[in-house]
Amino acid sequence: MKSNIKIEEVGDINSDYPYLEVFFNDESSPFLEVSICNEELSFKIYPIKKDIILTNQEWDYINRTANEFLPRALKNEDDYLNWQG
Repeated sequence: MKSNIKIEEVGDINSDYPYLEVFFNDESSPFLEVSICNEELSFKIYPIKKDIILTNQEWDYINRTANEFLPRALKNEDDYLNWQG
């Protein structure tokens, strides 16, 4: 399936964990941010000029990617903190 969605992982020095930005392929601004809050996924929907309509397959793709991202990001932060001492 060709998806109309692209997901980018973003690292931010001001945040303990990286986060995901979700875009429609033809847009330069994300419509969704997936971050980690209290070791759980948090979804922030950004207002955009057009309606956000996702197919079930697109939502499954976002959800699957986010759920794969969560344990990896938690482990990376834990490893970093352990390395720091």
